[in-house]
Amino acid sequence: MSLRSLNRQIESRRRALEHQRRCALQLMEQQRAQTLVQAQRVPLPLIMGLAFAAGFVLQRFYNTPAPRTLLNWYLTLRAF
Repeated sequence: MSLRSLNRQIESRRRALEHQRRCALQLMEQQRAQTLVQAQRVPLPLIMGLAFAAGFVLQRFYNTPAPRTLLNWYLTLRAF
């Protein structure tokens, strides 16, 4: 394989990767814009209420013996 053909392959792959990167950035920007539009439709008191309810449910779940024991074991094993 000649050096010239190798350079052409490298350049074509560089262009393909650059195109892929631009498309990915465009898709991320589009998704961010859609998320912002959808988030503005949900009222803040509803979000706060749901967060409070979820925290309450998680706290009640954590205070039962099985999840607390499993989490403590996990944290203990992770410490070593």
